[in-house]
Amino acid sequence: MSKNKKNIFTSLLDKLNFFNKKNSSTDSKNIIKKKKKLDRKKKENILSKNNNISANLKIKEEDKNSLLFFLKNKFNTMRQNFFLVIKNFFLKDKINKKILKKLEEKLISFDISIKTSKKIIDYSVNSLSKKDFKNPSIIYKKIFFYMNKILQKSISLSKLSFNSKFPYIILIVGVNGSGKTTTISKLSKLYKDQNKKVLVAAADTFRAAAIDQLSILCQDNNISMISKKYGSDPSSVVYEALQTAISKKFDILIIDTAGRFHTKINLMNELKKIVSVIHKLNNNQLIDIFLTIDACTGQNSLEQTKFFNKFLKITGIILTKFDSTSKGGIIFSIADEFSIPVKYITTGESIKDICVFNNLDFINSIFKSK
Repeated sequence: MSKNKKNIFTSLLDKLNFFNKKNSSTDSKNIIKKKKKLDRKKKENILSKNNNISANLKIKEEDKNSLLFFLKNKFNTMRQNFFLVIKNFFLKDKINKKILKKLEEKLISFDISIKTSKKIIDYSVNSLSKKDFKNPSIIYKKIFFYMNKILQKSISLSKLSFNSKFPYIILIVGVNGSGKTTTISKLSKLYKDQNKKVLVAAADTFRAAAIDQLSILCQDNNISMISKKYGSDPSSVVYEALQTAISKKFDILIIDTAGRFHTKINLMNELKKIVSVIHKLNNNQLIDIFLTIDACTGQNSLEQTKFFNKFLKITGIILTKFDSTSKGGIIFSIADEFSIPVKYITTGESIKDICVFNNLDFINSIFKSK
C-alpha cells in the first residue's frame, strides 16, 4: 500500500473512531438522562404511596360531612401549597442538614411556630444513619407521623354530656373580631340539625350591634335567644338564660361574650365572674369554654391561647376564617404547646360553613395531593 493511500486510510479510521466516540458519548448522556428520569419517577411513586397512608387509616373521603371533604372544598389553595412544598423537598437525591434547615423555614412560613417546626425536623432526623439520608422517603414518613403525633395531643375524648336537670353549657370567648357571634350561629344550627334544643345567651352587652346581629341570626334559623338591653351586666344575662334553660329543659346553652384583648385583666376577671354564676346555678357541673381563634392571625394566636387558658382553663379551640388567606399551621403549634383540642373549623359567611375537627383528616389533607 502506498504511503498516500495509507495516510488516507488512517485518516478515515480516525474520523470513524471520532464519530463512534461522539455517538457513544451521546448515548451515555441519554442513558444518564433516562436513569435520572426513572429515579425521579421512582421517588414520585414512593411519595405517592406515602400519601396514601390514609388508606391504612380508613379515611372515607366520600363522606361529605368529613373534615377532609370540607378542606378540599373550602381550603384547597393552602392545602395544595403545603403539599407541594413538602413533596418538592423529598424529590432530591438525598437529604442533608442544609435542605432540612430550609424545610424548617418553610414550615415556619405556614404559621407553625419556630419551636414546633424545630421539633418536627429534629424528630425526623433523630437516630438516622448516613444511609438513611440517601432515602428521602424515610424522613418523609417520619415527618408525616410526627406531625400527626402532635395533632393527637389535642384529640378530645369528651362528648356532649346531657342530664335531665342541667343543659350542656358552652361559653364562647375570644378577642375582638375573632368571629364569636357568627360562630355561635353556626354552632347553634349544627346542634339544632342534630335535634338538640338550643338556647343562646347574648352576653356581649358592650355592643348593641352584637345583640342585634345575634338576634337576626337566631330568628332566621328559629333558634331561641335570651338578651337584655345594651350596657346590661353580662352576668345577669347569663343568670337569666341559665334559669330559662333549666326550667324549659333546653339541651344546650351557648353563651356569647364581648370580645376583649387578652391583656386586659379586668375584662378577663369579668369572664371569671360569668363562670362563677354558671357554677352556682348548675351545682358546679363541668362546662366547656371554647376560644375562637382567627386562623389568619398566625403566631399571635399562641399568646391569645396562653392568656385565656391561664385565666379560664380553655377546653376547646374553634378556628375561624379558615379560608384561602389563612395558612393553617397554627393548629400544630396550639396542639403542641397547649394540648387543647381543636373542636371545630369555620369559614365563610354561610351558616353551614362549620365542620367538626378531625386530626387524621387534617393531616391527610396536607400530605395528599388530591
